[in-house]
Amino acid sequence: MKTRDQVRAERANALVTALKPETLEEYVGELRELPAMVVQSGIGPTLAFFKARSGPVRSTLYDHLSSWVCEIVFAEPKGDLLTLVMANPASKLMRAQEEALSLAAWLRRFAEARDPKARKS
Repeated sequence: MKTRDQVRAERANALVTALKPETLEEYVGELRELPAMVVQSGIGPTLAFFKARSGPVRSTLYDHLSSWVCEIVFAEPKGDLLTLVMANPASKLMRAQEEALSLAAWLRRFAEARDPKARKS
């Protein structure tokens, strides 16, 4: 039986592997900023920012976080993370924030491993 962290790592690896190589550098940059944004502002405002200023890479990252957190925390694989975060109690919000940060750490590790430019900075 796999641990939650192993399953999270497998998902992150699959998501990063599916990315186009030319988007990796920007994707890593967004992932580097994400934890500070979440800790400073919270998961709700961070997700709202990603939706409001959505470019192709931010949209992809939002989708990656949304698919994982909605499935694991809210048991709704097709749900919209921002909508679910706003509609649920604080206990679910904190769990969603933890899962988003944990997945983001794995996404960053795999993206940095695939992008030589990201490893230098």
